[in-house]
Amino acid sequence: MVEAINNEAPAVKRKASQSLKRDAAWTAADTLVSAGSAFLFRLVVARFIVPAEFGVFALALTTVAIVQVFNEFGMAATIIQRAEDRFTPELVDTAYSASTLISTALFVINLIFIAPLAAWFYSSERVGIISAVVGVSFLFTPTASIARALLFRARDYRTVTVARIVSTLLSLVAAVVVLVFYRNVWALVVQAVSAQVILAFAMWRLSEWRPRFRLDRRTFREMIGYSGFVFANDLFVSISRNLDVITLGRILSQSQVGIYSLAFYVTDIVRMNVMSILNRVMFTHYSSIQNDHDAVRFYYIRTASWNALLIFPVMVAIILAGPVLTPVFLGADWRAMGIPLQLLAVSVMIHAAGGATSTVYKALGRPGLDFTLNVLTSVIILLPALIFGVLWAGMAGAAAAVAGAKAISAIIRQILLDRMIGSTLAGVLKSTAGALLMQVPLVIAWGVVMRFVPLETSVRAIVALAAGFGAYGAAMLLAYTTKNSAWPAFDDRRAQGKAAGRP
Repeated sequence: MVEAINNEAPAVKRKASQSLKRDAAWTAADTLVSAGSAFLFRLVVARFIVPAEFGVFALALTTVAIVQVFNEFGMAATIIQRAEDRFTPELVDTAYSASTLISTALFVINLIFIAPLAAWFYSSERVGIISAVVGVSFLFTPTASIARALLFRARDYRTVTVARIVSTLLSLVAAVVVLVFYRNVWALVVQAVSAQVILAFAMWRLSEWRPRFRLDRRTFREMIGYSGFVFANDLFVSISRNLDVITLGRILSQSQVGIYSLAFYVTDIVRMNVMSILNRVMFTHYSSIQNDHDAVRFYYIRTASWNALLIFPVMVAIILAGPVLTPVFLGADWRAMGIPLQLLAVSVMIHAAGGATSTVYKALGRPGLDFTLNVLTSVIILLPALIFGVLWAGMAGAAAAVAGAKAISAIIRQILLDRMIGSTLAGVLKSTAGALLMQVPLVIAWGVVMRFVPLETSVRAIVALAAGFGAYGAAMLLAYTTKNSAWPAFDDRRAQGKAAGRP
């Protein structure tokens, strides 16, 4: 009997690994098409509008992004995290009903209070108007978020991917029409609102779940403990992610806000979407193995390794080529984006190296710890650093403050995670060192081309990037074939040892 169980263990582990790879592949397709096309569209819009217009949209979107956290209130995360023996239809109906009541209230509050407050705070009536219009998307969030959570719980990432791709592409069609005729910030507004409206309809059509308004008080009280912490944590995450734009919007001009916000978007969209490919999948997986700390440690280190290997080369490329190519593709008005872009790329590398501790905290049922850390790092570290940085060096000072705060936060979070599940520090440091080592061929190829190839500067930079990514790809292939433990993402021998129950 014991031997049979031991023989089944590797097969079960391989099946779980194959499931994770399939889920990650669908999520990657979603990210590549949805986030990638939206990213390119925003760059196209930046080419046709001045930085001040972009700044107005960034300030309005910052306001709406913070309010949006209230809209979801952690209900979707509760559906995903809830153990199977406690998962009931009443839970789903209550989550949807509560979300609907909250979203309706927020739409009204945003319209009559928050949008006018934003207009006053930033001394811009247009910021208030755009905030009010984008708030229409609140009404469609419950249907989209609850349907998505149920699909994630069932690991039906294919349906989510199809719905998001359809909504993104159709919203881009509507936004392009506005851009062609008006060439102003309203193209971005139309894209943001229509994407959420279409996504809600697509989720409703493609999923088997149908919304039902039924609010069970007992179930709601049970949910509020977990979802309340998730909500509070997500709120402070949203505030901390937008604190730099808020600070700049109060102190600097809308043009400077536009330049900085696009630099932040260019770098953070890469981090957010690359890490979300694994985090969406791993949150579900961590939740299912939350009592097996050995397994959590193993997958956490491998995830951190993959995050670094995928994000580092893109950030190094931005550091090297950003100042050269920005004015070429976006125009001379955006030339000042170079230094903030480089510093924010460094901050993204620090974030990626720190791993996705927040995902593990939530999956292990400790959202309160995540919330506390976000409050402390945002209020005590990030806010003072931002105020000092902006007053001292403007946009570059804000970017440097973000990088410093991320470094301190990563250290604190890693120490606390190790106390929860055992030591992961050595594995994370090894994966970070291995990822940094892999950037050497990229940097060398860039330097050689830029020094010796006689082409116009911008063309030479593009060729140098192509050569650098080619060299990085070769280094990745070599690391994969050697299966060295310096790159945990490729260490199949270690994975096989875990599967067989060996150390």
